[in-house]
Formats: sequence, structure tokens, C-alpha cells
Amino acid sequence: MEPLWSIDELVQELDQPKLDGWKLFAQASEVKVYRRIDEATKAIRYKCYSHIPDVTPEIFYRVALDIEYRLIWDKYLKEARVINDGEKEGIHWEIIMPLFIDNRDYTYVREYGEYDVDTRHFYYAMTRCEPFKNVPPKKKVVRIETCQTQTVLCSDGDKGLKSVFVYYEDPRGNIPKALWSWAAKFGVPMYVKLTHNACLNYPTWIKDKQAKLPNVPDEIDEIDRAATAEAAAIMASNEDVQNDNEEE
Repeated sequence: MEPLWSIDELVQELDQPKLDGWKLFAQASEVKVYRRIDEATKAIRYKCYSHIPDVTPEIFYRVALDIEYRLIWDKYLKEARVINDGEKEGIHWEIIMPLFIDNRDYTYVREYGEYDVDTRHFYYAMTRCEPFKNVPPKKKVVRIETCQTQTVLCSDGDKGLKSVFVYYEDPRGNIPKALWSWAAKFGVPMYVKLTHNACLNYPTWIKDKQAKLPNVPDEIDEIDRAATAEAAAIMASNEDVQNDNEEE
């Protein structure tokens, strides 16, 4: 699967978003997420635009690539490890899904680097799913076979960063509408807060990996409690929210 966007196209998208045909899916203080669904294939595309005024692009970039650290701060990540298939190196990634939906996992390769465009310095990362013979699918976990992400970020001209993240996936299985509502209302704000907290604490952690990270801010705890309560209410009132493997 070739990159869906060139780096130059991503830079243009960062400077001048093109949103015809896209719908606002979710937003938090620093982030807006837009979504478009292909009705024929059910493939999902997202565009995420961020401005984080107190995190440098270098720190965000390093946090994004550090899977050891991700396992510490990301409560929705069950497994992340380096895998190999001959000379090909990649990552096995399993995420915990809400609402008692089967977990999703991915085997992917990644590319990343730093680029100068005109007078600006950009950080770039891409992941795309590829099969690894020695990492077969697990029972009761949905293997995502078609997925690609691309991110470009740069300085905001001050002490922060701005970025664009594009995402394409064939989600497989039946994804209940309740999950999309839950993700927009709770999942995106939660991830924004968790990622921001992880970036702020990364310089301390990288110096001493045995150091315990500070407690998650109260605001995240409040979102988490509300999300848990909402999930329980959805499960109690929606009999169709079941193990989605049954419909594959």
C-alpha cells in the first residue's frame, strides 16, 4: 500500500485544510477530528488537526515513536512489541476496545524522518499494515489488515506545535453506532488529555525509566468515570452491542 499523501501534500493540508466532503467528528481544546466514510467499501478516513502550545514538535515526535513509553501511558494499548519477518521489521499492536467489543490488532511497518520545506522543519511518521507470517491472528481479536496513518508536525512559531494526522482503515466487523458516539464524546477527549500528559512527562521519564509517572490529572479521571458510566448505560440499553466477531 503506497502512501496516500505525499509530504508536500500533508504540509499543504496543515497550512490550508481541505474539508469538502468531510464532517466534524469530535473536538477537544487543541484538536479537531473530521471523518469521511466510503459507503461502498465502509472504509473510514480521518483528518485530525492539532495545536498544542506547550509541547515542542521534537518531544511529540519522540513520544509518538517510543512504544516502550506508550505501554506505560496509554490505557487502551494492551500490547506493543517489535516483530520481524526475515529482514522486515515491524510492530504488533493490540488495542482495547470499549463496550465489550472485541479488541483490534495490527501488524505494521513504519517510516519516519525529518524534512526541511522552505524555511520550516517538519517531523514525519507513517505506519501501514502488512502481514507478518510469524504473527498469526488471535482468537477473539479482530486483525485489521488495511490501515495507514501519516503525521506531519512542525513548530507553531513559538513554544508549541501544530500537526495534521490522516488515517485510513477498513475496520472489519460490525461497529455499532453507539461506539462512534462514545468515541466522539469520550474517546477523543480522553486521548487528547492522555497524550498531552505523556508529552509533558516524557523528558523526566526518559532520564529515569524507573521513575513513576505523576498521577493522571483529575480532569482525565472525570472523563474516564463518565465514559465508564456511559458505556455501562449503553450496554444495558442496547442488546445489539455484542461480540462483533459473530457478524464477520
